[in-house]
Amino acid sequence: MQPLRFPRAVLSAALLVAMLAGCAAAVPTPDPVTITFVHPDDPTGSYEQWVAEFQEQYPYITVELESRNQVNTNSLADRDVFTVSSFDWPGFLASQSIRDLTGFVELDEGLDVGDFYPSALEAFRGSGRQWGVPFGVDVMMVHYNRDLFDRYSVPYPASNWDWGDFLDTALGVTDPAAEVYGYGVQHEGEYAIFEPVMMIYQHGGRIFDSLTAPTTPTLDDPLNIEAMAFYASLMYDHGVAPTPEDARRMGRPYPWRSVVMGNVAMWTTFYSQRGGLQWEREFDFGWGVAPMPRDAATGTLAQAEGLFISSASEHPDEAWLWLSFLSKKMAPFQIPARRSLAESDAFEQAAGADVAMAARTALTDSILVHPAIMGFEQALEAMGEAFTMVRLGQTPPEIALVEAQQKAVR
Repeated sequence: MQPLRFPRAVLSAALLVAMLAGCAAAVPTPDPVTITFVHPDDPTGSYEQWVAEFQEQYPYITVELESRNQVNTNSLADRDVFTVSSFDWPGFLASQSIRDLTGFVELDEGLDVGDFYPSALEAFRGSGRQWGVPFGVDVMMVHYNRDLFDRYSVPYPASNWDWGDFLDTALGVTDPAAEVYGYGVQHEGEYAIFEPVMMIYQHGGRIFDSLTAPTTPTLDDPLNIEAMAFYASLMYDHGVAPTPEDARRMGRPYPWRSVVMGNVAMWTTFYSQRGGLQWEREFDFGWGVAPMPRDAATGTLAQAEGLFISSASEHPDEAWLWLSFLSKKMAPFQIPARRSLAESDAFEQAAGADVAMAARTALTDSILVHPAIMGFEQALEAMGEAFTMVRLGQTPPEIALVEAQQKAVR
């Protein structure tokens, strides 16, 4: 019997398969790695679910979760991955506590940079480098009590409404006899700054020569003065909003107590607070949200939440895998920073179709204020004082803002 003879090509192929099989067997299993992640407080349990999904894909990586409410801000950089807002991250950059993510972003084929809203991505850039990846965006919106609107037979706010529509709506749901105000002007805290600033930009004014690269304040811009005159008129001419004295009489915390008690038909706060989310209890009345009304321009303030890797992390590659995975999820309570997610059926189902549509409209019109303006402390303080004087009705806007500008550039 003749010995079996195989063609040389077959023998070569068999040898190659054997070699590849041997190589595959020689690939070592990755060593177990544990990374820590600090996230915003989330009663929905989303992060626990995402960790389980991630570890199915990367069983050698253990992700330990910590709530940001339980971690001192100064300790965030001791963890591997963490989230902070677009206002707060420059402090971590200044202290060299975060890792430059530019290389990771450029090499990760699964991270579609073009899917992010450009303003959200830009919010975490500095010196031409990408330091953070956007996760969610929170925008200021008008929230309203549907039950009060129904009681007074007033149509709900439309997504394309303007200042005239806003005033007509506020007048329609104002009922002095029932102590119901059409709009709850913010008198204290950061919202008391946000609200008039938005009105200034909606009217075409500006508080700095540039919001992205500010060099000088412009508080006495004539358009700013006109916007503040309209702002004051809501309280002192039209009576649709409580004065500071009215607010004290209505009880603290204002305006939130008045919202819950049904004494305010419309108020302004972040999207993440809709329906009483993140309050002690959700609203027991019908509610809705609408984009901020426009005047000469559209405009609503926004802040983005970003994902960062600590420069002290001993496992940056594994930290990036988790960060990249997480960036494809919908941040709890906020609007997704990715267009594909914000426009998805999943987002509409989670938020409600009408809420999702209003949120997308508001996000398109959003102003992500660059943290650089925080360096103008004197100007911001003068601006806040001017807004307070206008709300108190003690000083006309044309005087308050001119004096503020003089203080700002001193």
